[in-house]
Amino acid sequence: MGYDFKCRSCATTTRAANIVDLLSIHTNHGGRFVCPKCTMTDTFIHRISDLQEGPAEKWERWIKGVIRIDSGIPTYSPYVFLTADTEGGPITGLHFHYYKDTRTQPGGRLKHGHGPGGPPVLGIEDMFTILAHLVRDGVLPKERVRAFGDSL
Repeated sequence: MGYDFKCRSCATTTRAANIVDLLSIHTNHGGRFVCPKCTMTDTFIHRISDLQEGPAEKWERWIKGVIRIDSGIPTYSPYVFLTADTEGGPITGLHFHYYKDTRTQPGGRLKHGHGPGGPPVLGIEDMFTILAHLVRDGVLPKERVRAFGDSL
């Protein structure tokens, strides 16, 4: 499955052939999608999905970036899409996924989705990876996280 992401700065649309290309070629060190034309990160993937509740129920989101999780297993790659409720809006959601890439092995393939065999499995420490990323990107204020920790 390919991914088209649009740059709001220069209106260029770029296509990544699959999830591996999207994450390895088209993101910066902070996980934001990078426009190959203007190198800006005001970019997004727009998705609308049908919900199980019925054909009239839709989930519309703008994917603004990704948090990659190192599983320690070369073929298993969990990640979290950072989503917004509007094209120009702030990050408001986390959408968990993973892919398995066994293409380097005989008969291997790329399996991808929100769970080709169920939801992604994360280690406890991975929650800190996600939290650190959200604080670094300004999605969560450091003071709020500190106050939360102190309230426990």
